[in-house]
Parts: sequence; structure tokens; C-alpha cells
Amino acid sequence: MMIHSNSNPPLLNHLGQLLSLSHHPLETTICNGDGGVVINQECQLPLIDLSGLNSPDEKDKLACAAAISRASSEWGFFQVINHGISPELLKKMRKEQKLLFETSFENKATCGLLNNSYRWGNPTATTPKQFSWSEAFHIPLTRISDESCYGDFTSLSDDRICSGNVKVGEAWSNDVYKSVEHKVMANGKMERYSIAYFLCPSYETLIGSCRQPSVYRNFTFGEFRKQVQEDVKKIGHKVGLPRFLQTE
Repeated sequence: MMIHSNSNPPLLNHLGQLLSLSHHPLETTICNGDGGVVINQECQLPLIDLSGLNSPDEKDKLACAAAISRASSEWGFFQVINHGISPELLKKMRKEQKLLFETSFENKATCGLLNNSYRWGNPTATTPKQFSWSEAFHIPLTRISDESCYGDFTSLSDDRICSGNVKVGEAWSNDVYKSVEHKVMANGKMERYSIAYFLCPSYETLIGSCRQPSVYRNFTFGEFRKQVQEDVKKIGHKVGLPRFLQTE
């Protein structure tokens, strides 16, 4: 939830409608057998120093690559340091992000900002569990230099911000590398911001496994994207790779 009330999308109204139509109660806490609340145990994610990839020593490069591979297969997620993005650039991104989200909801929803990419909640949700307590803007790379799609927020198109994009490719090979399910705990007292960067192939790109025999059939990225959109529309969440398992 945002600090400024006039910037908040009507999430509570939509959740209320879902609750009135659903027979499933909203789970707000998880309790143990004694009636106490169960707190998820914190863990330390792998921390990888990316400077090793630029090291003149081949052993350092291989060690860094091995650390990334190990974290991807065991965790599906990791943190990085020495990634080359300046703290000043990150600070500016944060400032622009807050400026954008703290504008009024009416303006965000109707001004056509960023190629009409503003989204909030989950319009396809059919149960409270599928409801999304979030709002987001998507900046497609094809429009990233087009100042006309930024409206009053032309500072977002600053080349210094755009050039700081970090693209992390997700690889898979017969389920050796996995992607964790994205779960975020809501905070009722303060907002949470995140910035994600995705590097996607063209829709015609054929996706296959580098190991044979493959547990998945070959498919294009366009097929994958279309299937994800259909699943979200029909069942409220994406299924992903299991849709493309080999059939005997």
C-alpha cells in the first residue's frame, strides 16, 4: 500500500468483491497447534561476487560461473555484488520510481503513461488466494527511447537510467536450473518497491534443452508466452514449463 491515499488503487474494494463471491475464507495468519503464529524462518541467500567474471584469471571466471550454476540449481535465486551499477544510478531509479507511483491513482490509470502499461491487482482472480496486492508499470524496450509514452515523467527516459538495466537470463536444462515461486509478504505500514528487468527472446525463438533426452518438447517463446497468458486468464495463475512436458 502507498503512503499517499489518493495514489492507492482500489485494492480493498476488489478484494471485498472476491470475498463476497468466494466460499473460501481469507487466510490472514498461519497458526501452530498451540494457537501461536508460525513465523517463516529466515535464511541467507547465496551471495556471488560478479567481478570474477571479468577477472584475467581463468580460474576466477570458472569459479564464479560454478557459483552461479550451483545457486541456480540449489536455490533458484541469489544475490550479487560488484555488478557494476553505480549507487548513484540506483538512487536515481528509486527517486523516479517513487515519483511515478505516488502520483494520483486517477492519473496513473487514465493518462496512457508508459504505453498504457499500468496494472494493479489481478482482474482475472476468482478467489482471494489469487488476488495480487500490487501495482506495476511495464516499460518495453521497444518504446524505451520514445519520450511520447512518458507523459509528464520524461525524466524516466533518461539514457543514464536506461543504460543501467541489468538483464538476468534464466536457463533450464531438464529441471537442473529452477525458478523459485515469487512470494512477497505484505506490510500494512509502509510500501515496498521493486524493479525487475527481463530479457526475452523473439516470439519465433525455439526453446530446447541442452541435454538429451529432454523431458520437455521443443516450443517457441511465443507459444510459451501465449500459454502463460491463457492460464492466467482461465485459472488466475501461470503454470509454466509443466505445460510443455513430453507426452508418450
